[in-house]
Amino acid sequence: MNPTLRRILLLTVLAVVLAGGVYSLVGYFRAPKGPRWITQKVTRGDITQVVSATGTLQPMVLSPVGSQVSGIVWKIHADYNDAVKKGQVLVELDPALFQAAVRREEANVAAAQAGLLRAKADARNAGLAAERARALAGRNYISLAERDTAIAQSESTRAAVSNAEAGIKLAQAALDRVRLDLKNSVILSPVDGVVIARNVELGQAVVASFQAPNLFTIAEDLRKMQVLANVDEADIGHVRVGSAAEFTVDSFRGRRFFARVAQVRNAAQTVQNVVTYVVVLQVDNSDLLLRPGMTANVRLEVAKRQNVLVIPSSALRFKPRLEQQGQRSAASSSAPGSGATDASGPGEGRRRGGRRADRDEGKVSKETKGDASGAAKEAPDPAAISVAAVVYTVPDGTAGDLSASRIQIGISDGSLTEVREGLSEGQTIVVDTVRGANAMPPGMGPARPSGGGGGFRRGGM
Repeated sequence: MNPTLRRILLLTVLAVVLAGGVYSLVGYFRAPKGPRWITQKVTRGDITQVVSATGTLQPMVLSPVGSQVSGIVWKIHADYNDAVKKGQVLVELDPALFQAAVRREEANVAAAQAGLLRAKADARNAGLAAERARALAGRNYISLAERDTAIAQSESTRAAVSNAEAGIKLAQAALDRVRLDLKNSVILSPVDGVVIARNVELGQAVVASFQAPNLFTIAEDLRKMQVLANVDEADIGHVRVGSAAEFTVDSFRGRRFFARVAQVRNAAQTVQNVVTYVVVLQVDNSDLLLRPGMTANVRLEVAKRQNVLVIPSSALRFKPRLEQQGQRSAASSSAPGSGATDASGPGEGRRRGGRRADRDEGKVSKETKGDASGAAKEAPDPAAISVAAVVYTVPDGTAGDLSASRIQIGISDGSLTEVREGLSEGQTIVVDTVRGANAMPPGMGPARPSGGGGGFRRGGM
């Protein structure tokens, strides 16, 4: 091909490409910049609100075994994981010192008894002398002073007898004390169970001064255990005694264990300004898979709804930008719930809902005060209270014309939220704004099953 013709052809191709690029760029800038929404349909499904917490597995009855006396460990009769019976010997302390103390107190008791005999003999002798002194004084053979001295001596010897009797009781009490120490030097199991921990070694000195040392820890029955779960104060109002729960442990991944709420303790625990409450869960451990001290990831089911209207929770967090709000049509701006107050999005709706909830709670508080007789009513379930919120809807098949709708929402599982008022099934709601050139077109958001949620997220309202 002629070089001149080749250059002309190349310049022609470049000119066509350049013209096409200029045309596309001009069309891009002249095209309307309407917002593009990611939308979802209002559907029906099941939803479960749960509260997640972390706890520790413990036996129902955990008995620490200590020592009331001090001594040297002489014999050990139990070890880790041993099954023991009530009254079984666990540890023996060296009995030599205790036996010597018993013999010393027995000698003191014998000495006190001998002292009593001597005091009684002196009392009899003094009594006879007093009788003779009275007879002689009646015949004027002795003076009245001598008679009074003899009588006083007799009464003093009777007091010495009482003192000797008290000394015997004191010595007997000391003897009983050392005998009890000798008995306590043999440490017995207080319950039937399994030895969980042994904190003593042969030859170790046990010192029981202000606090009894913990020698053994015995679990009464490992087939019945409990989980002590720490629940945040924001969720404790949803937990009810008798509610179902499930948990997992790291030792058995993929397996869920079932439990039931047995107690909600009122004592608050504050750690780094975080307030939690202990919820006690009863667990059946018939297969003995669970061990004391395991960390349990607890999932408490606090509310469940079936076949209700549900929307993605992201729709409640969506708030259009100011320039996008200005592109709404006049019809949407005149719709109920729109305007300056509605444009503030779900936050304002939640604040208004909060004021309404405050009024409802005030109403509830009056009801729960009880009647004149002082009988109080049961507190309402927090999951049954509706909360006001705002979502944005668009007509089907369109990419604009946002319309704010005020709704009443119920429980949530973190991904889906129950709608009680304000929306109908099949209605299109906005969950987010398309960002970037490669974003999906409106109405083509990621699909999600309409069924109930769950998982180990904490469902909050």
